[in-house]
Parts: sequence; C-alpha cells; structure tokens
Amino acid sequence: MKWYFASRKKHKQIIGKLIRILKENGQDTVFDWTELDDIKPYSNNQKIASEISNKISLALLNTEIFVLISDKEGTDMFVELGIAIANWLKNKRIRIYIVGEWNKRSLMHLHPAVIHVNSLKEIFYNECHEIIKELDFI
Repeated sequence: MKWYFASRKKHKQIIGKLIRILKENGQDTVFDWTELDDIKPYSNNQKIASEISNKISLALLNTEIFVLISDKEGTDMFVELGIAIANWLKNKRIRIYIVGEWNKRSLMHLHPAVIHVNSLKEIFYNECHEIIKELDFI
C-alpha cells in the first residue's frame, strides 16, 4: 500500500517511526516530509517551498491510504486533506482517515470519504494488522 501522513510538525518523530516500520514491512509512502529541512518562513524560501508543495500534491494523487493526525491548529494538513478528497472523488480508491480528538473539527472532516478513528492503532488494525506488535510507541 502507498501511505501518506499529514499532520503538524510536532508529530514528526512518530510519523518518521511509522514510515520506517511500514517500509520494513513491505509498505510504501508516497512522500516523506519528515526528512525535509525546516524552510520556514516560506516567504523567504519561496522556490523550494513551491517545489515541495508541487511534489506533495503530485504524490497525493498516488496515495492509497491517507492519514491525517488531527489537531486544534494547523493549516497545510487541511490542504493535503482537500487534495486527498479530490482524489477520492476522482477514483474512490483512496481511504482517508482522520485520527484523534479533533477528527471532526472542520467541515471537510465530515466529508463522506473520511473515516474517523480515535487512534493510529485503529488504522493499522484495519489496514496493516501484521505490524501492530511494532507500534507500542503510539
């Protein structure tokens, strides 16, 4: 499966671990933003920000499982969610999960394509249950 994780940067370490575990178990991610250097403020790094945003947008078109870790704040992850929903509208082969306490905080979180879960482990029970034993850190 081809995964994409959207979240605020404060979850970067957890997502990085998940990506490594998925790869070790034959899964793939379409884009690993956890390895990017910090380029904020974006207005001072417009060229590289433009290149990265384009790469992420194109990668999202190949995603089979989209996971958004909800938060009471954040912006880019909602744009990524919008691209995932557009992808779902086009081919309905993508599964879109929003996980966590704020998984119904915005209008688009309630789109019919979205599957709401309370924890990341719920997603892995549904999609990749063979790695559950490796996810004690979440």
